[in-house]
Amino acid sequence: MRPSFVLAAALLGAALSPALAADPAAATRGAAAVAVAACDDPGVLARVQRRFAYGAARVEGRTLAIAAFATVRDEGAAASPSPIPQRWCSAAVTLSDATRTTAWWRIERGTGFAAPGLAFLPDGLELCVAGHDPWRVHDGSCRTTRRWW
Repeated sequence: MRPSFVLAAALLGAALSPALAADPAAATRGAAAVAVAACDDPGVLARVQRRFAYGAARVEGRTLAIAAFATVRDEGAAASPSPIPQRWCSAAVTLSDATRTTAWWRIERGTGFAAPGLAFLPDGLELCVAGHDPWRVHDGSCRTTRRWW
């Protein structure tokens, strides 16, 4: 290799390293964004609705459902610090009893059936709806399904 090419590559790497050091997850966001389903994907929203209805019936003993989603937001995607690509989502939701609240969910790539990260397995989905976590599984205020960094 030519010394000038090696020097140019080293200088470019040194110039980019402070940006990556400021946000270590930035390097993995692009790969995770491709690998994990979008927050507003119809299949994901249907799974969110099914999970909530199932939980409301079994945990709360109520026949509640998510009637409508408004303002579905992508809170970010990353594969760091975990090697499993993840995406955090939130939405304002209207329930079947006309109450409005917020739902948060985390999609994890290939975490189905005890084999995290395998591409051929379905994406895992962890859901929490504000005011509907009586056992505080998600810390009572849905903190385990929110992106906190």
